[in-house]
Amino acid sequence: MCKYAEIENIRLSNGKTIKQVNAEVSEEVERIYLEGWTKGIAIPFRDNKGNIYLANPDGSEDLVDFNRKERSYKVISRVADKGQGRYAYLLNK
Repeated sequence: MCKYAEIENIRLSNGKTIKQVNAEVSEEVERIYLEGWTKGIAIPFRDNKGNIYLANPDGSEDLVDFNRKERSYKVISRVADKGQGRYAYLLNK
């Protein structure tokens, strides 16, 4: 398996490098989180183990259990307090 540093400068068919595309995707994800938070929406995300979390507008984070059939969720636990969640850094941008 190759390392990211080995491929980040490869040019894609759109003329951009993998590094540039990754940066643009990160910016778009951040924009989506900030826009959702201004509307009071908690944004779901998954970790590398498949667990689902909600990034809350106050910068906190909850581990949740989603019921896709009923389109509902149950908070299992708060994993990060206000301003301490994975995406809380966006609140200071």
